[in-house]
Amino acid sequence: MTSNRLPTTLRVLLATAVGLLSLGTVPAASALESKAPVAPIVVHEADPVEDISVDIRQSASFLGAGATMAVTVTIENTTSAVVPDGTLALESNDRPLTSRTDLSEWLDLSSTSRTDHTVAAVPIPALEPGASYTITPVDVTAESLALPAAGGAYPIDAIFTSAETVIEARDTIVYSPDASATPLGIAVVMPLTAPAGTAGLLSADALAFYTSPTGVLTKQLDGVIDRPVALGIDPMLIASIRALGSAAPASAVGWLDRLSRATNETFPLQYADADPSVQSQAGIPNLLSPTSLLYGLNPDNFTTEAPVDGNEPPADETTPDDVNTSSATPTPGTEEPALPTLAELTEWNYTTTGVVWPSDNTVMASDLPVFAASGATSTIVSSNNVVSSESYTPGAAANVGDAAVIMSDAAASHALRSAVTAISTDEQQDALADLAAQLMVIGSERNAPQRTMVLTLDRGWPPTAARLSEGLSALATLPGVASTSLSAASASPSSTVTITDMAQDAARTSAATRLSAREAEIASFATVLDDPTILTGRERAQILALLATSWHDQATDWSNAIAEHDEQTTDTLASVSITATTQINMVSNQTSLPFSVRNDFNLPVTVVLQASTSSLKLSVDSAVTQTIPANSRETVRVPVQARLGNGDVSVRVQLYSPQNALVGGSVQVPVSVRADWEGIGATLILVLIAALFLGGLIRTIRKRRPSKVDPSPAESVND
Repeated sequence: MTSNRLPTTLRVLLATAVGLLSLGTVPAASALESKAPVAPIVVHEADPVEDISVDIRQSASFLGAGATMAVTVTIENTTSAVVPDGTLALESNDRPLTSRTDLSEWLDLSSTSRTDHTVAAVPIPALEPGASYTITPVDVTAESLALPAAGGAYPIDAIFTSAETVIEARDTIVYSPDASATPLGIAVVMPLTAPAGTAGLLSADALAFYTSPTGVLTKQLDGVIDRPVALGIDPMLIASIRALGSAAPASAVGWLDRLSRATNETFPLQYADADPSVQSQAGIPNLLSPTSLLYGLNPDNFTTEAPVDGNEPPADETTPDDVNTSSATPTPGTEEPALPTLAELTEWNYTTTGVVWPSDNTVMASDLPVFAASGATSTIVSSNNVVSSESYTPGAAANVGDAAVIMSDAAASHALRSAVTAISTDEQQDALADLAAQLMVIGSERNAPQRTMVLTLDRGWPPTAARLSEGLSALATLPGVASTSLSAASASPSSTVTITDMAQDAARTSAATRLSAREAEIASFATVLDDPTILTGRERAQILALLATSWHDQATDWSNAIAEHDEQTTDTLASVSITATTQINMVSNQTSLPFSVRNDFNLPVTVVLQASTSSLKLSVDSAVTQTIPANSRETVRVPVQARLGNGDVSVRVQLYSPQNALVGGSVQVPVSVRADWEGIGATLILVLIAALFLGGLIRTIRKRRPSKVDPSPAESVND
């Protein structure tokens, strides 16, 4: 409740008036029959008091004919000073609120609205710092509230006066003496989603946790199953369970089976509950959808035992729809698995399709053509996001030009959301009383035809399944309410409304634009893989998960997730490249230049290495295609030929995919061309060999020539 401090003079006058009234009070639980001579006027100041609060609570959502309701008021002092004793006046008004404007004005403490009947005046003792005081419940009836015979939502307020301090709280009491009044049709829509993530598929551990007896998915389904609540189902939930095959947790399989047998209306949300309006406003021409989930399938989870003797299994033995197989190499005694297709993973028997549900208050008129181009037949929008020319609250069905929309009533939806997510019973009862007032005022609006309203629950999750169930049960018992279906609400007579443009946060649209642009880079890079969808499918699923509506309330975590994904994309694009190469010396006319290619990706890639130069000294013969194993480096050799002269040449080397998509950046490699060294070296070797041969020949000849020896003196004498 909002509280306000009054000007000093008015405080004194009001304190005196209430003090005089208190002299004739009966015990706190009794109602006074006298009327206050002058109803207090609460004047709004720029500085509202936040440290003393007054809170009104009702024991029931509405007051029926001849019934009694207990009203409790609590005053809390969170200041550091003692609040002197004072008086609490509980007051009502005999004029019902007959329009949403009247209701909003009454609940706005800055307005001059007033009550004119004092129900009770209760003395309040002094409050120490941090203390609170709750009055004995005041039992009220239609008579004690001075309500007329007609049903409606009537104002009540509680005014606490202590010395110069006056604090007021306002509320409404719904009076419904006629249970046969024409009811207001109410359809409830709830999203069935998991907490925000980034993977695009839920892991086995996450599914086991979410579908455990106290898990969030279990709570959601327990609270709404077989109730008149339309479920917007995130297809990622279905696909994640089926994608695990035999490794899916038993609790998740059981949860999916329960959902398949539920009687609720169902329609698909965007995959991963990606926000449609942020996609449109980011300039994406058609809403994104998954392209492949092959990246999340493990072939080992889809093997089936085959007859060893080769006989076919009996015709009545079929494989369940959610069991998938792969193309892995078969082993003796097993059939070759066949992995499920995307359609098989996401297929569901929805009762309605074509419904687009953006986040509240994020739709622009320019979004609707994008939704229609993506197959939407209707869009759920908050009533705060549209303007109607009617003097009353229009029904759920409406048209914006040629586009059909389903309007969810913002104020009533907020009250219902508060009721199903309340932590305590008192909080839930307060929310239900607010909801009853909203619906009673809608049903009481002047000149309004019979209408059907739609209330939506948000992307949050109930703290307990019981609280969700209790809130929905209480809604069905409110006066003037009749449960109906979403299809009936959308088929009811429609009004004409205009979209009030409410753009997504600039940071979200900027991130979506970048994600889309980088996805195009990934798609180009993925052509190095034998099956590009393994990478492109993962990228698309992760983008959808990052655009989930549930990220709206987690701005910091979402920014971190976006940054991490951007880093992952950068690493992927840089995972295949030509490594730095030092100068290569080319000493022959024809050779193969070696270039090292790095593949840090976790799958083999096929690349085409092309080398080129503008120098006439070197001719590159052809491009070379080669497969590089995962997480490895390999040398790719490119044939080249020397042409004119020697010198230093710069060779530009670039990688391409087999589909001619650029991979990484180009590298300039210096090559020193010395092709004539080969001829010079050969000549020198021949000359050396000839010299050696000639020298050996000469030496041999000289050794074979006879020696000329002169005769000795003795021999000469004898002769």
